[in-house]
Order: sequence, then C-alpha cells, then structure tokens
Amino acid sequence: MLNFNRAGFSVQREGEFYEINRFTLYAARCAKCAKFLLWILLSILLISRAFAQVNIGGYVETINRYWISPDSGKWTWNEVRTEVNLEATPGDNLHFYSEVRLRALGFPNITSITDLQRREKDKAFPWSLMVRETYLDIYGFIYPNIDLRAGKQIIAWGTADKINPTSNLSSYDLEDFFEFGEKIGVNALRVNFTLEPVTLEADFIPVFTPSTLPPPEWTNIMLGEDIPLPTGMHLVNKSDTVKLPERKLNKSAEAAFKISGTLWNWDFSLSYFYGYDGLPLGERVEIIPLDTLGNVNLKIITSYPRIQVIGGDFAGSVKGIGVWGEGALYIPEDFIMTRVIPSPYGPVMEMDTLLKNKSPYFKFVLGADYTFKNGMYFNIQYVRGFLHERGDSLKDYFIARVEKKFFNDELKIVPVGIAATISDWDNPRENYGVAYLPEISYSPYDNVEVRLGAHILDGKGRNVFSNMKERDEVFLRVKLSF
Repeated sequence: MLNFNRAGFSVQREGEFYEINRFTLYAARCAKCAKFLLWILLSILLISRAFAQVNIGGYVETINRYWISPDSGKWTWNEVRTEVNLEATPGDNLHFYSEVRLRALGFPNITSITDLQRREKDKAFPWSLMVRETYLDIYGFIYPNIDLRAGKQIIAWGTADKINPTSNLSSYDLEDFFEFGEKIGVNALRVNFTLEPVTLEADFIPVFTPSTLPPPEWTNIMLGEDIPLPTGMHLVNKSDTVKLPERKLNKSAEAAFKISGTLWNWDFSLSYFYGYDGLPLGERVEIIPLDTLGNVNLKIITSYPRIQVIGGDFAGSVKGIGVWGEGALYIPEDFIMTRVIPSPYGPVMEMDTLLKNKSPYFKFVLGADYTFKNGMYFNIQYVRGFLHERGDSLKDYFIARVEKKFFNDELKIVPVGIAATISDWDNPRENYGVAYLPEISYSPYDNVEVRLGAHILDGKGRNVFSNMKERDEVFLRVKLSF
C-alpha cells in the first residue's frame, strides 16, 4: 500500500513499513531521476520479500562555493546531492549493503536552443548517478572464523586522520581537493580470518581502478606544473593519452595482506600491498614541430607505476591523549620517461628515470588529539609526503584543528583549522605554503547541519598550497540526514 503525506510517501506490506523522504523526491525532477527513484522503491519491495530486515538511510546536502578573488569573484562549486544506502540481513550469516549517490553538480552549459530543449535537462543542470558501494558479506564462510566480502567496496586502512599512506587498495576520489580523504569503491574479494587476539585479512582486486582527478584548473596542482619547453618553442596545442594496465590477471590484478590486533590496549597492524600507484605518471613526452617559427604541439602519454608497499600503524592513548602513527615503505618498479625533442638532424630521444626500484621512499604520519575539560577539542598531525608525492618530492606538512561546541552541541566553531608545509628547509621564508580553514556549523534540529567556512591560501615557492594562493573561497553547506 502507498501512503502519501507531507513528508513524502511510505510503503506498507504485511506489517513492514518503509518511508521515502520528500527530500529524496526533490531529485526526481527529470525523467531518468524519477526512474531511478522508482527502481529504489521496487528494489525495496523485492528485497523485503526475501530479507528479514531492511534498513534505509542516507542524506541530502547542498554545497556552494564562491571565489573571493580581489579582482573578480565567481561561483566555483554548485551541487545538490542525495545519497541513499540500503542495508539488509537476510540471515544470521548474511549481510548486504548498497550505497548510491545521485547528484546535480556544475553550472548550466547552454550553447544553443537545442541544449534548452533536451528532455534530460543535463545541459541546464548537469547530473550523475554513481554506485559507491554494493557488496555481500558471508560470515562463517567455510570455517566459523572466516568472513568473506564480495562486491564493490571501499577498503580503507590506517589509523591517521584522512591521510593514510598504508591505504592503497581503494584509489582516491580527488574531484574535490578539500575532501582529499574520499575513496572510490573497487570490485574486490576480501577475506578476514579472526584468530584471537589478531585478525588476518587478504584482499584481491582483479581489475585496477585509478584515482579520479580534480577539474582542469586544479589538476596541475596535483600532478605538477606544465612540462617546460626548450627555448624558442611556443606551445599551440597539448594532447594526452592515459594507458591503463591490460585486462589480464598478471597485468591488472592487485593484492594485499594485513595482520591487525590489540596489545596492551593499543591497536596495531602490519600490511603488504602489491598493485599500482593510483595517479598517472608521464611515460612519453613528444614535441611535434608545426613550422619553422617554433610553434609546436605537445603529446603526452601517461601510465601507472607498479608499486609494493610495506606498512604499519598503531593507535592508543597516553593519560587521556589519543596518539597514532602510520608509515609505509613504497618500493616502485623502475619507471622511465622518454622525451622526444625535435632538432635540425631529426628527433632526439632523452631518457629520464623518474622512479627507481633501488630507491624506495618512506611516507608517514604522526598525530595526537585531546579533549579538554571545557569541551574544546584539539587535533594535530605531522605528515611526511602528501598523497600525490613520490620519491625525492616528499615534503613536510603540519595540520592542526581546534573545535569548540556550545549550547548542547548545537553550535560548533573551528577557529583554528590550518595546514602548512615547508618545501625547502634551507630557505623556509621563500618556500612555504599555508591553508587556513576556519568554519562554523549550526544544528537547529536533529540530523540537520548548516556549515559556513572559508579556504584561505597563501605561500611562496613550489608547493601544493602556494599554487592555490589565488583561489580563496567561502562555502555554505546544508545537510539533512535521514
């Protein structure tokens, strides 16, 4: 039976009750979105026949950002998203979970009357549908202490806050630079074998999934500056090709193992990963001359380096102070970049070894947090090597955050939210970067949060924050969880 009300509508069958919130219905303004919501409703009805218990949750959120450039400001982010998760337990040894995100992200992209006539309305307000996770758990698989998880899942390792050098199975979702802890789900088999006081974990990913990148204006910040051209040459056009690993078992598969446990109230783990770096690296750069005046095109081919990662982490507390540490030794396979440069005598090839198997590098994070008697929360981390840095390019980062809540946690103020880096300790005044991230949030009702904040950036030299110093923004986010 369908029951309509001001909040939305509900479904009732044989004593079981499900409710679809009006905020979810808001996303159904286009035909395909309506079909998606109908698919969710039908799935609930079908699953309810076989599953003893079904739980539905999620949230609706709007996100807007404005660039506060001293010359001219503009909107830089415009998004409305609905995320719905479905969880079911058809039996004592079975568990199912699925998470789907429907979002309208971007700005109108109208160039003709035809664009205004599209039934999908994707030119007026671009939208997308993404399955973030869908997996099945089987508890007591073959043996009582063995659990199996199969399907698309986000596998996150590590004890540090957002920056986890040991976590390499699920690649990063870098679409939003300021949400750099986001991960992408991967199709995987995950087996946990519990043998008190430790747990053994084995993961197998048959097909490599790369990290996604920010919009074009942010990509150089992550992957480095544009490739310099020889003196006298002028770039006309640039093209790039990304090479993924072959879809063969010995080419695209990734695997990992981890042992974790608790000793004297301290959590620890040791891990090993064999797979790929989630970010591409230049394999071949070819300069193609167009005329005798120095005008050239640039052709770039990128691919993904193979790596091995040996990691470990710990977390515990000392006199009420939370303490954690995480580190990983990266052992890359040799990666050689070839440059093809024109000359009067024909193309000249130059080889440059970017990564060497004999030159492993170590990333690590050390952190601590503490909540004072007055309710103020303090968090600090030292990071060696950001997620996009490799080999000799590792830099030092310092991250700190202070939070204070008021009025029974309805109001939260973050007066100190800061990330800083020193890219050259021999001359720190000319080689530093700072991101100041103040924020205030208000929750007038349960499950509702309104956030207002800013991203203020500055720096000198070459580092991730100095590259963004002209991109100061303010943002407003409104979120309802259900």
